[in-house]
Amino acid sequence: MRLALCNKTLDDRPIEAFFELAAQAGFDAVEVIPGSLNTPIAAPDAAMRVQIRQVARAHGLDIVAFNSLLQHAPHLNLVTDDPALRRATAAELEAIVLLAAQLGARAVVVGSPRQRRAPDGVPFEQAVDYFIDGLRPAADAAERLGVTLCLEPLAAPLTNFMNDTAEGAAAARAMNHPAVELVLDVKQIALEALSFAQAVELALPRLAHVHVNDANMHAPGEGETDFAPIVHALRAADYDGLLSIEAFGFADDPAVVLPRSRRYLERALAG
Repeated sequence: MRLALCNKTLDDRPIEAFFELAAQAGFDAVEVIPGSLNTPIAAPDAAMRVQIRQVARAHGLDIVAFNSLLQHAPHLNLVTDDPALRRATAAELEAIVLLAAQLGARAVVVGSPRQRRAPDGVPFEQAVDYFIDGLRPAADAAERLGVTLCLEPLAAPLTNFMNDTAEGAAAARAMNHPAVELVLDVKQIALEALSFAQAVELALPRLAHVHVNDANMHAPGEGETDFAPIVHALRAADYDGLLSIEAFGFADDPAVVLPRSRRYLERALAG
């Protein structure tokens, strides 16, 4: 398993500063928010995209994944009963998949809770139909480009759709698309009635990405969550993908916390 670092809560920094921090903290892979890259998404600037990848490589980094896909576009919605709005959201997601492929990212995490709120009173099955309709163009593009869309369950009150691992697995099964898989998030699982091992079992065989964070939303090793059984559960399932640190806060300077967290996870992996 390979460690990566997300720029969640660090995306107020210029992307070059985040790359420098990640490299100094000992990472060689990063997961980024597309809206933090300062490159047009709907109207691509090819030279700027090449430059972003070159800057990352100059720091010894691979851009391996995207998350918070629609943070820059709060007006969009994948799970709406407005077909025009769904089409607009689908087009933006398809453009994001192209950006991911151009930067070398192979995992695109479909989280963005505000942009997947279902209309009040709509049954889960109908919301899934809306979701699949909005996601399909991006999924088809992802399949062509060698990218995987990873559906991320997120608890209420962040959103009212796909709130737990069971619902995420149900949505992935309903779509039944070769480019659509699942992501598990340690903080999210802490809010469910499942152990992490049970969530892994439920997500199989579609588990393609893992976000690691303490239940307190800080980096691994900065709270009470024991990551040894989490690593064990992933190994038992033959998971060999990314463990991407997604911290939502820091009790100390990130330049101090992140190397410490990386070493903590490395010890868990060594064990």
